[in-house]
Order: sequence, then C-alpha cells, then structure tokens
Amino acid sequence: MKDTTTQTQTIPNRSQRRKAMAHQGFLKQKSKLSLTEWSKLCKELSISGTEIHQANVERSEKANFARLEEIESTKISNWREEGYTDKEIEQLREAYSFFMIKDKSTWHTDKKVARKTIKELSLKLQERS
Repeated sequence: MKDTTTQTQTIPNRSQRRKAMAHQGFLKQKSKLSLTEWSKLCKELSISGTEIHQANVERSEKANFARLEEIESTKISNWREEGYTDKEIEQLREAYSFFMIKDKSTWHTDKKVARKTIKELSLKLQERS
C-alpha cells in the first residue's frame, strides 16, 4: 500500500485544468463575456499558466537533480570499495557525468572520451591489484 501522506500534490496541466473548468461551467460563462473582459481573463489565465508551468519545471528539475545525486553517491561508495583513489574517483565522476547529462551537440565525442577514461582507470586499478 502506498502512503498518500508522503506524496506531493502535483499541479494539474493545461488539459486537466480545462476539463475542470468545463465541468464547473466556467467555459460557458467565459464564452458570454465581452471582448475586453475576455481578453483580460485570458491574460490572467496566461500569467497563472506560466507560473504553474514554471513550478512544474522547477519541481521536475529538483527531482531529477536529487535522483542523479543519489546515483552518484552510490557509485562513489562502490568505487571506494573497489579501491580507486580520490583523484581517480574525481575522473570517474567527470566521465560518468557525460553519460548522465547529455549535450546533443557533443554527445558522441563525450561518450568516446568517457569510455576511454573509464577503461584507462579500470586498467590502472587492475595493475595495482
């Protein structure tokens, strides 16, 4: 069973808001407004929509950042257990960041560099063992 008290309240998207407005009869009332009142209302709704969108973007970015931080911390602890030094761990963090955060313009070259770095560091670790 899921605990509903720990879940965050999500802000509805545009289609969900429009369905709610139609259900409440707001859209019928809106169609009966004059042009100036209607344009004022549209501006207000546009402003509130951009605020809602910005809140959704920030919330998703925070969740993604927390997820990536957790993955990185588990990888660092695994690397320490395997026997990598702090300098090597820093290089591994940089290499794995290319896999986690992708820049479309340089992704292929970043991926090649990252794989090469990871391979070199694993060979150094094998030589020490």
